[in-house]
Amino acid sequence: MFGRLSTILPLHAHALITRASNLARHPRQGNHFSTTRLFQQTSETKTKTKSTRKPKANSATTTQKNNSNNNSEKVINLHTIPLEELEEVVVSLGHPKYRAKQVYNWVRVQGVTDVSQMNNIPKKLKEDLERFAAVGSLTLDMEQISKDGTTKRAYRLEDGQLIESVLMPYTDGRYTACISSQAGCAQGCVFCATGQMGFSRQLTADEIFEQVARFASELSQQDQQEKKELKKQNSNGKGQTQEHYSRNQQQKTSGRSTRLSNLVFMGMGEPLANYKNVKKAIQRIQSELGIGHRKITVSTVGIVPNIYKMAEELPQVRLAVSLHCANDEERSDLLPANKRNGGLKELMKALQDYISTTGKRVTLEWALIEGENDTPETAHELGRLIKKWLRKDMVHINVIPLNPTGGFGGSPSGRQRVNAFCAILEDKYGVACTPRVRRGIDINAGCGQLKAEVEKREKESTTLAQGEEEASPQEQEPELLVSETNLVDSIQVEQDLQFALNELAIEISDEEDWEDYEYKTEDELAEADRLIDLVKGTTITVDTQVGGLSETEAKS
Repeated sequence: MFGRLSTILPLHAHALITRASNLARHPRQGNHFSTTRLFQQTSETKTKTKSTRKPKANSATTTQKNNSNNNSEKVINLHTIPLEELEEVVVSLGHPKYRAKQVYNWVRVQGVTDVSQMNNIPKKLKEDLERFAAVGSLTLDMEQISKDGTTKRAYRLEDGQLIESVLMPYTDGRYTACISSQAGCAQGCVFCATGQMGFSRQLTADEIFEQVARFASELSQQDQQEKKELKKQNSNGKGQTQEHYSRNQQQKTSGRSTRLSNLVFMGMGEPLANYKNVKKAIQRIQSELGIGHRKITVSTVGIVPNIYKMAEELPQVRLAVSLHCANDEERSDLLPANKRNGGLKELMKALQDYISTTGKRVTLEWALIEGENDTPETAHELGRLIKKWLRKDMVHINVIPLNPTGGFGGSPSGRQRVNAFCAILEDKYGVACTPRVRRGIDINAGCGQLKAEVEKREKESTTLAQGEEEASPQEQEPELLVSETNLVDSIQVEQDLQFALNELAIEISDEEDWEDYEYKTEDELAEADRLIDLVKGTTITVDTQVGGLSETEAKS
């Protein structure tokens, strides 16, 4: 396909698309590319052709393999390409620059996922976009919606890996997205479904960004639709419905609207083990999607070197630490990464530095496991740890009953034990402690649980298909009927035989066909006796001298 582009594209745009398609074949090396870099690498080509304008793009776009029948490759991801780069591409395709902003608005604001629905875009540009662009590189593999409104998705990446994203609505109008930073996780936390899977690969900055961009554009689309509905009702003289009125009042009180307002890196993977791509995604999320740094929380098991780095480079982003145990022995058993990162002493030093550098409070996450880390003794141990290392007013503890997983035998703590644990920390040590509500518990919304369910179903489906394949022969062999009239005198070895099914033959595949038949009339009884005598008096023997078979009538 790309060999025929010279007639419709400037040569440097042709090189851009060709180069990008090559990069698309190596997702583990990062499935993103810079238009600036690609244009620079084709500078020799541009000197031989007339360039439309000098590119200034400095970010990245992702690539996607299209699953259409012609197997062409979509090299522009409209969910992740920055506006400046989209302008470069649109102009290179021979269209006015302003068209790029129209396309950008359709995807980011209107939430459109089909190019054909962009009704103010000319036909030629639509054709170019359908050929070279895709609205997203993540394929939705499964979606579940909880009774509390939580939406959980399993996305399949271009190389077949699965990741998860969750959207959580709150009664005050907030929408929080929980996203993944890795496919799998190498930290090995024994109670975590993702930790039990192991690590597959890092997510690119664009794969991280797209998870957020999708939720943001869908909520924007929902907001646009509600405004249109409200406008329509007002024009008809009906005014606001009670639902719209209540929501608008709530949004005015909270200062929020139907938009993505908060983001937590608490999905699959360890964000600080993919620090470079997470940092890049956060910067784009803030600048392009309008989610402030203070509304973004990064959760880590305790990658100490990158906690120091985050304090310097992302000081406005909030930090949460999965602590779960207050001594090294128990924490290393539950979270093997504790020992690799120097234990609790090094972690507490890093948190001290973070607090003094950023002036921000640290959140300590504590998954309560009944009978293991929810006892009064454990609460006192945690209180003493905080008192020794950190300012109590700069620490907030979030406790949440464990989300059970198939690979861990622990069970969640009951309400009384949760309240007792928090009471000790607050009353005895002055540390803020808040029980968190488990959201989406009815849809496996815990980290890695939906992916595990998808992989389990795939495995069961594959096993079932293999069993059916083994059980059914490749070709159905014909059933042979042998009667006294079609036996041959001699059949030679390796001789090609032709058998024909008797048109009066009865199929005996059903069990009911095996029921004993009652012979009643004299003719039926006589025929039965004749057949019995025939079977008793006929044998098939092998003629070893001539290598064939012969029929011998037994003499009575």
